Amino acid sequence: MGNYLSGQQLGARLEELVRAANAEMPVVQAAFNRVLGKVQYAHDNLSAAFTRPADFGGGGGDKHLSAISQIGDVIAGCVKEAEQNVELTAEALRLAAAEYARTDQAAGTELRNLMANDYTEDGSGRKVPIPDIKLAL
Repeated sequence: MGNYLSGQQLGARLEELVRAANAEMPVVQAAFNRVLGKVQYAHDNLSAAFTRPADFGGGGGDKHLSAISQIGDVIAGCVKEAEQNVELTAEALRLAAAEYARTDQAAGTELRNLMANDYTEDGSGRKVPIPDIKLAL
């Protein structure tokens, strides 16, 4: 029927899940955070552009300011929710890896061994340990 992984092979795949959760998902989350900052910056600038100073008979925004503000809020809300979803996805990957490792002793052992020796490479090709590996095993 199916060709299922177990033991060391499963442990190696689980390590890839944990690596994605710990090393790659935070990069995606940071990108959403930067986008959120840019959305807020654009929103503030557009609001200022549609505000008439009191010296010129204003003292508030024109009729378009409310619509621009609502659009900015909707876009910011979507980006913030996407950022939170990335964080939840990373947590789900760690949870899935931990649960599979718990049910397959050989996979759990291999995962722990790989995580203990986990590293990345810097620009010159030197091994650099990955800090703060989050895995509750």
